[in-house]
Amino acid sequence: MTDADKKAAEELRQRALLCVRRNELEMALDLYDQALEAAGDEELRELITINKADVLIAMEQTTGEVQKLPAIVMRRRNPHHTFLAAYALTYKHRLQNDVKRGIFYAQIALDTALEANEALWELGAHNELGGLYEIDGDFAKAIGSFDRALDLVSHVADPAEQSLSRGAALQNLGASTMLNGDVEAGLSLIHQALPLIVSPSSLAEAYIDLCYGYIEQDKLEEARHWGEMGLDLASENRQVRNAHYLLGEAAYKSGDLEVAEFHFGKLAKFYPNFRHLKHFLMAVDLRSMVNLKA
Repeated sequence: MTDADKKAAEELRQRALLCVRRNELEMALDLYDQALEAAGDEELRELITINKADVLIAMEQTTGEVQKLPAIVMRRRNPHHTFLAAYALTYKHRLQNDVKRGIFYAQIALDTALEANEALWELGAHNELGGLYEIDGDFAKAIGSFDRALDLVSHVADPAEQSLSRGAALQNLGASTMLNGDVEAGLSLIHQALPLIVSPSSLAEAYIDLCYGYIEQDKLEEARHWGEMGLDLASENRQVRNAHYLLGEAAYKSGDLEVAEFHFGKLAKFYPNFRHLKHFLMAVDLRSMVNLKA
């Protein structure tokens, strides 16, 4: 492979990465294919394969380059490629709700980051591990991962990115802390995070977490305030379900049965096979049995 060929392949890869940042995923795939054709260097081809697999996973596709990722992880030829492939597989399995496999690959990503002494890789791996532990209901381990992620935020060089990373770490740590039983500390962490959060979806998550926390403290008006704000911004089905459920609980505990029925009725539409869910929720408080992060 000539230097000119390698340069051309790398330029195509960089153009594809720019398309990904713009969410132009189909164009990115086309550029990655061109880059693979141009690249004769095996190491560069491996990196392009991982980059293309990232896009396919984001498009919820599991064939092609995605199927090559486990072999890249097992070969461990290049620490950076090992980390990237393990990280991509972590995300894939999280999307598929395969928590155990997700944790397996996230741990490989973390081990690789530690071996390479790469703080930013470690930050990413801990964020993924923490999220997976939350889904698995292991909030003590989630706290450990998010606490370490918060420690590592100082290694993010760009001030704006560092602020966003700190907000995400505080938000995640606060939620896990509350779900692990320390509501007061969790609420404090989330309130620290709020000024640093920009994404509407992340704000919705934070507001819904605050709603949960204030219900736990029996501060029902505050709970309803944050829950309504979270519902207004909720973009994921899980967030919408959680917001309606918690707002229904807050309203019921406030004695506002009409509003409680409204929110529980909205929630019941997500579970058409559970015919009497609304009436069941009016009778039973499920907060101790429901994992809001799953």
